[in-house]
Amino acid sequence: MTPALDVGALDRTSDRYERFTRQAREQLETGDQLRAARDRWRRYLTDSHGDLPGDGDEHFLDSLYVEYVVAGLVDSVEQAYDVTVTNRDPRTNSGRKPVAPRACRQQIANDAGIALPTLSAETLQGLDVGVLRTLYERIITREMRLALGEYYTPRGLAELAVESLPADGTEASYLDPGCGSGVFLSVCLERKCRALDDRSPANIVEHTTESVFGFDTNPVAVLTSKLSYLLALGDCLQAVDQIALPVFCTDALGLSRAAPLSYQDKSFQPTVDNLVGNPPWLTWDRLDEDLKHSLRERDVERLGLLPHDGASSRLGHSNDDLSVPFVWICLDRYLDTDGAVSVVLKRDLLTGPAGAVFRRLSVGDRSLAVEQIHDFAALAPFGGQVGADAAVYTLRADTDSSFPVETTIWTEDGQPAFGRLSAMTDTLARTATSLAPLDPEDQAAAWVRTDGDHGAIGGCAHEIRHGVKDDAEAVFGLDRAQLDRLESDRVFPYLKSRHIVKYGLFGHGLRLVPVEKADDDNEAHLREHAPATYEYLDDHREQLADRASSWLDGGPFYNIFGVGEYTWAPYKVVWCRLGFKPHFAVVSTVSDPALGEQVVVPGDHCMFISLDNERDAHALCALLNSAVYQRSLREISGDGKASLSKAVVSELELPPIDEVPDADRLAALSKQAHEVVPNYTDRSKRAYNKLSIEELGPIQAEIDRLAEAMVAQR
Repeated sequence: MTPALDVGALDRTSDRYERFTRQAREQLETGDQLRAARDRWRRYLTDSHGDLPGDGDEHFLDSLYVEYVVAGLVDSVEQAYDVTVTNRDPRTNSGRKPVAPRACRQQIANDAGIALPTLSAETLQGLDVGVLRTLYERIITREMRLALGEYYTPRGLAELAVESLPADGTEASYLDPGCGSGVFLSVCLERKCRALDDRSPANIVEHTTESVFGFDTNPVAVLTSKLSYLLALGDCLQAVDQIALPVFCTDALGLSRAAPLSYQDKSFQPTVDNLVGNPPWLTWDRLDEDLKHSLRERDVERLGLLPHDGASSRLGHSNDDLSVPFVWICLDRYLDTDGAVSVVLKRDLLTGPAGAVFRRLSVGDRSLAVEQIHDFAALAPFGGQVGADAAVYTLRADTDSSFPVETTIWTEDGQPAFGRLSAMTDTLARTATSLAPLDPEDQAAAWVRTDGDHGAIGGCAHEIRHGVKDDAEAVFGLDRAQLDRLESDRVFPYLKSRHIVKYGLFGHGLRLVPVEKADDDNEAHLREHAPATYEYLDDHREQLADRASSWLDGGPFYNIFGVGEYTWAPYKVVWCRLGFKPHFAVVSTVSDPALGEQVVVPGDHCMFISLDNERDAHALCALLNSAVYQRSLREISGDGKASLSKAVVSELELPPIDEVPDADRLAALSKQAHEVVPNYTDRSKRAYNKLSIEELGPIQAEIDRLAEAMVAQR
């Protein structure tokens, strides 16, 4: 049996980690060189990724330790194969510096009295990128990995993405512009080596290092990718005395490069046949303002990266995901004519609003065609580290799009295993289907299965609103003990996701809502008519001024977003927008022991439709809770995995209530259901969720029948 690397002897639970980081922390207090390295590390990562979480020193020391361990593994490769890596440090080709100079890291280890084991070639042959990923994740905290947008891809997914590319022989070139620990590079290298199996080992090394490239902004990830690159070449390394590896510590978008790239003593700007990878899943609001400005000025309008209309079209003004613009800009910069792209992206690009950029299938004047989609919405290939669903998208550039798109739905068939593609095919079930735009005249519309249930999919005649957003829970969220020091005029019953159940409410919170509408300049009025409330807000002025969201820039210092006339409508149909909870309820007012009868305000995690009368609200709620509408929601949102955003619910056929057959009967049934539910909320939410409420059965059955009949008539 091949001896394996003992990850537990190196991770953050190990004696080596504890002694190394303790010694490094001591040197931070006394050593100018290490403090300078820490400051440089902080500046570089905040420039490229925005503010970092938690204790910056802890994250720095973790990165320092990872680089020490990975550098030691590279030492083992050099000794085992008698080869020298000529560009180990990230600064060699891109002007970037490592976390700390190699001699500095080694001195810390020497002072701590620790050493790394030297691994044999036999052990190194069993050391793959999966082990390196595990080691990295067991040292770098999840909090830091999320801040960096690092969701390292299981090898099986990387194999699937690469195998989905056209079989283009020995001359094909590949670039992963966000290579992380190097899993895509490893798979591409193995594909190249198979294609070159009739060549000499020296020729294979030469050919692969001129055709498989990686970029990443994280110096530790770059060193880890270089190690993965070496391990993928394996015994071929014995044929060469030295090797330069084309993995670069650089910003693939070219916005923050300190110096031009160089490789083999020449300037380097690759043009490749294939783009692969799992791009950073960061949001625009995490980027440095200078980077966002550069993107807007250079690429956004030129390449058609605006996902929205109007005020929200300014990228960086919202929480739009960076991954698709990242891929599109890299395609523009690096992909050769008729090149291919195979990447892991979020599954909700197929339906959500930000996905419109993807679904338009154009990058500037270059057209795209989706050749294959592998949908993992029913699974969790990234485990618990990622809440969003994933899909593998394979596209061809400079080709007109066509529909339907061949799609494979992957689901469980036993215990899922993602370590290898062969394991995926053994443990997962696959269903062949196809996707096409819901509106054949608009390919940017939501893409749905051609064999799905589209009965209740169409157009929504009702305006969908977002709940109140204030970005200051500690200020605006109140407990009952605080009510004595505030006037009650601007305090309201408040809904969070946990309060909404199907046909009812499971309690409510309390919220200070100091304005009638967003940007309402009511400071003088509030100071005069609610002086205690104004004093309370003024006491928190600094905290309110520090709120990050640019939606709150206008109005008074206590401004909030998502509030207007619609908030105070007499009736609202509400639901939770996060996750897939297709539970719709009608709310109006509630009787609170401290506030009396007061209007209910939906919170930040809620969406709602405001209505003027009770009948319309209940008829609409009945439709949304009916079986045919629930099935259609699952279809739009990818088998019930995406969030119930405005974009998703807007795809439902929700006509004006006056055009709904049997609207009066639907409304009466919904009212009956709302009268039943409060009789069962005198228990924990967990216990309530396990209930099967017998009285609701016949009510729901009639609602389902009426909704089915309405859909059948359209």
